[in-house]
Amino acid sequence: MYYALVYYPQFSEGLADAIAAIRQKHDPTFGFIKPHITVLFPVPGSVGEAHLIHHIENVLSDRSPFEIRLGGFHKSPDHWLFLTLTEGQAEIRKLYQLLYTGIMADLRRDDIEFVPHLGLGLFLKKGCTYDWDNPQESELDQARYEEALEQAKALPLNMSLAVKKLHLTRIPDEVLEWATGKRKSIPEDSQIFEVREVILGN
Repeated sequence: MYYALVYYPQFSEGLADAIAAIRQKHDPTFGFIKPHITVLFPVPGSVGEAHLIHHIENVLSDRSPFEIRLGGFHKSPDHWLFLTLTEGQAEIRKLYQLLYTGIMADLRRDDIEFVPHLGLGLFLKKGCTYDWDNPQESELDQARYEEALEQAKALPLNMSLAVKKLHLTRIPDEVLEWATGKRKSIPEDSQIFEVREVILGN
């Protein structure tokens, strides 16, 4: 079992539906997790749930709520289309840096650039197996990526979102097995579990 810390944006109904339409077509995690921005990437259960909760609550107790705006686009090295931040990126990066201290310091991945984002889709050619640690440029489905990017650029994104709380979630092993190339897909019955809602400044 693994844990992740995420922020769930509260979109207007129209924007939520438009994002869902893109994700349902292109995001293999669509049925598994709501649109989200990850602040703490998968943490192995060996860290200990109680220790992890205590660490996160300590870090967030000194942080005040802040505003973000979404509006940029980025293709990740492993062929995801990211909806990125036009405002609030520095605050999200600061949270990331603070969370990867103490018991989390050895788990920080300095070999991967942290780009605060909301994932809209994964664009691998048919038959390719996803492995986030070993992406191949030849596996990118360029035509499908460009089609989704045009749809994403039409999203009505001119709104400010308040980051007041984050959610610690528990992720089943099979999802990480998919992400690291050991499974072809995420099992349909996989579920993400809410562990703790953590309020900034509380």
